Parts: sequence; structure tokens; C-alpha cells
Amino acid sequence: MHLRKTSKSRQEISLDEPLKCDYDGNELLLSDILQDSDEGIEDEINLQEEIARLNEVIKELNPREKEILYLRYGLGGEEELTQKEAADKLNISQSYISRLEKKIIKNLHAILSK
Repeated sequence: MHLRKTSKSRQEISLDEPLKCDYDGNELLLSDILQDSDEGIEDEINLQEEIARLNEVIKELNPREKEILYLRYGLGGEEELTQKEAADKLNISQSYISRLEKKIIKNLHAILSK
């Protein structure tokens, strides 16, 4: 008897219950919008570890290489610049910046993939 009385007041919702339709007319399920929070936390931790490792490797670069990375990618609070803008700031050619940038990234990739 108690089960019959409480069955109407239960607040259970199936993860496969359609909530509404998306822009294209596909059913949007509750399971589609819920994320596994553990994965998000794990991804965030991995990202922070990778950033810390990259920062350690960047510290080992010579000053010119560091400056190019900081200018091109806006590291350390710098404004992100185009190759042309970075070249003008350093008084070198854009093609030289391009070559240096490729070399620096190749070296960073080699070090980080060990």
C-alpha cells in the first residue's frame, strides 16, 4: 500500500528520458548534458601538469627563444603577436621568426615527448 501511495510522488528521472529536441530536431537526453565530473577533474589535473612541465622546459631555452615564444603565444602576460609584429619588435625578418619558431617548437616537442 505504501508503495502505491509514494510511487506518484517519486522524483526519479531516467537518464534516457528525452528532455526536448535540439536545433536539428534530434532528441536531447539527460545523459547527453550530464558530464562525468571525475573525467573533468582528471583532465584539468593533467592539463595543469602539462603546463607546469612546459614552463620548466621553456625556462631552459636561451633568452631569445623565450622572448619569441612569449611574444608569439602571449605567455607570461604578454600580448599574443603575429609573426610580423614579433619580427618588427625584435628587428628581424618575418621569415627568420618563422624559422626560429618552428625550430623552437620542434625542440620543445622532442624534449616533452621523452
